[in-house]
Amino acid sequence: MIAWQARGEMRPGNGGVPGVWMHLQASADVPLSCQRCLAPVITRLDVDRWFRFVADETMAEAEDDESEEDVLALEPRPDLLDLLEDELLMALPLVPMHETCPAPLPAVVDDSATSPEEPSTPPHPFAALARLRK
Repeated sequence: MIAWQARGEMRPGNGGVPGVWMHLQASADVPLSCQRCLAPVITRLDVDRWFRFVADETMAEAEDDESEEDVLALEPRPDLLDLLEDELLMALPLVPMHETCPAPLPAVVDDSATSPEEPSTPPHPFAALARLRK
């Protein structure tokens, strides 16, 4: 379930010409997998962004690098649900984790100790090819 709202407004712009702005807010609780214990973790996503609209894609590209706000083109008309989805995807954490994992984490196995039956050095991967050459 996603709670969201979008609100548009006209703001004074350069040269006294009003510009179109949109405020997008969204929040959702998303089930993800904790990367530490692999158990489910509910992650809160919050989006609170302002977008300034310009006439076309060319103008948006030209102004996007110079402006602090996000710039979108009015033509072709943007899809609000696609924009919402993109913003929520960008709000996902890189590594979802619990603050404190609910179950104890498994003990780390020390792979450096070898048993007496195992050879101390692994066989060379091309050793069998050397025998074929003879």
